[in-house]
Amino acid sequence: MGVYVPVEISTVDEIIELVKDFKSGISDAEYEAYCKEYDLPPDEFTTIELLAIAGSTMIPNGASMFVGTGLPVLTMAEAQHTINPGATIVMEAGMLDPKFEHIPISVADIRGAYMASTALSMIDAFGTYEQRGYVTGGVLGGAEYDQYGNINATAIWDKEKEGRMGYFPSIIKKGERSQDERMDDHKLGPAVRFTGSGGSNPIGQQSDFTLAIMVQEKRRFPPHVCYLTTIAGSRGPEGETRWDYGVPRGGKGVMTSDICVMESYPNDGIYDMRLRSVHPGVSLKDVIENVGWELKDKSGKVLKPTDDVPETPTPTIEQLKVLRMIVDPTRIYLSRKTLREIEYEKETGKPWRVKVKG
Repeated sequence: MGVYVPVEISTVDEIIELVKDFKSGISDAEYEAYCKEYDLPPDEFTTIELLAIAGSTMIPNGASMFVGTGLPVLTMAEAQHTINPGATIVMEAGMLDPKFEHIPISVADIRGAYMASTALSMIDAFGTYEQRGYVTGGVLGGAEYDQYGNINATAIWDKEKEGRMGYFPSIIKKGERSQDERMDDHKLGPAVRFTGSGGSNPIGQQSDFTLAIMVQEKRRFPPHVCYLTTIAGSRGPEGETRWDYGVPRGGKGVMTSDICVMESYPNDGIYDMRLRSVHPGVSLKDVIENVGWELKDKSGKVLKPTDDVPETPTPTIEQLKVLRMIVDPTRIYLSRKTLREIEYEKETGKPWRVKVKG
């Protein structure tokens, strides 16, 4: 069976307590001047800002985390500058424990080596750090994410049309098809191809847990991903888990999307992703309509749109100060908009924003 390493993710109530007393050290006058320069409401946040801040609160205290560029970098930098200063960043190109002065735009960007404890190579990142068990988790993204926390960053095709209802190039059930039959899959060829795994496959296999950060749409959250690029959770139900397939470590999955947070609890025998909280400004109905499986809470109850569920804590002004003025002051990533925001702006003529509570 698997090697269970306890990973403590703060509860919603614990997060509220953690951020309540945090002070950024940035004055209100400085912050208001910054917001005026970039035409931002000081007390309202965007989807990308919510994703970065919500993700930053999912990092276990003092964890060492593999991060890629984009939202993962924002998430870890925000965590370090707010409630988790002991968290350690590991970048695939070999940088360990950098302190970003400017946000890097690739895993090999030299800005990612600023004040790093070591700046060596990819061999060291995955061999010396990861495979020896020194990395707690990884922050990853992808094209698809399924109910057992698997990520697809490789290819997408019409499974019904091609007659391939399981994972590509194999299927989830062991022993149902021969090697020769599976070879036929390669002749079909997927219609849409992406960049592939990079380092995400070993990160998912060799970490204690994986935090996925993605924009959520029903087509991107199917029951089973088309291609199993990364086992970023338990992989499947009892008998089809990562441990059944010889992956001894990890298994806990956390997913922060633009509308909710999901979490699995493998230590309790809960292998599928359960709803943890719904983001401010989003309804449970929106969340249910944007997953391809029956969404449950931790107790196993199948959720209905009228059910009461926890709300993700809204970002505080102090967290926004840090994200906007320290983590990404030139808004390299923060200026991006999700499809929902673009559609909302077309319909209403104004940008999508949610007001900070309190």
